[in-house]
Amino acid sequence: MVNKASLMRSAAKSTGLSLRDASACIDSVIDSISEAISHGERIELRGLGSFEVKRTASKKYPSAFAAEKVVPAHGKVFFRPCQKLRESVWNKAGGI
Repeated sequence: MVNKASLMRSAAKSTGLSLRDASACIDSVIDSISEAISHGERIELRGLGSFEVKRTASKKYPSAFAAEKVVPAHGKVFFRPCQKLRESVWNKAGGI
């Protein structure tokens, strides 16, 4: 499993940065992506894919305990991998 700590160590090793500087860089990238997505912007990272927010309509569901349950309209974050990543996963998934 890859997590923030392993990304930080990998970035520090490949760039020669200290762990503290690598951590600050990764935090900055994550914060920038999160902020842009929260404002409804589309993020495209070449070689990885794109993130975008899609709006969903409000929905009403019948409920056994109340008259009906209403889920308000909201945004959902979607990730679409680039073609190279999709093909890589597709080819490797056959060997699992």
